[in-house]
Amino acid sequence: MPVKEQDEEYEIIPISPLRKLEKRMEQLETTTPTVDTKEIFREVVDVMRMNQQIVNELSKANDAMRLELSKLVQKLEDLTNNLNELISYIKTAAAEEAPQAQETTGRLAQKINELVDANKKIVESNQTVLSVLDEMEKHIRRPILSLPPRKPLPPKMV
Repeated sequence: MPVKEQDEEYEIIPISPLRKLEKRMEQLETTTPTVDTKEIFREVVDVMRMNQQIVNELSKANDAMRLELSKLVQKLEDLTNNLNELISYIKTAAAEEAPQAQETTGRLAQKINELVDANKKIVESNQTVLSVLDEMEKHIRRPILSLPPRKPLPPKMV
């Protein structure tokens, strides 16, 4: 029978890697699996259960956090209202006390001016006392005019 060249394909492949693969496959087919598949499935199921428990706990924590956040919004609104009320009280008190504060400030300024005037008078009197003291010191320290020398008295005879 004549061979049709178009239907058949040929390839040149090294045989040694193929032989190694064949031996490896035979070896794997002949050996029994050392891993217990039932134990692996049990572990996978346990991991899935733990995962589901974690998801449930996270869901509960998320719901609790949502409730607390909704309470927080109301508390913030209450706090804002209270702060606005406090600010209005402060503004009202400041408006009522402003004339009194100006009157008190005016009286204080007047008393301070009186004290300044009194201090000026004290300074002037101190200056006067100092000048009088200087004059007195000059008089005290002025050299005494010397009297003409005396002649000695003659000795007495007895």
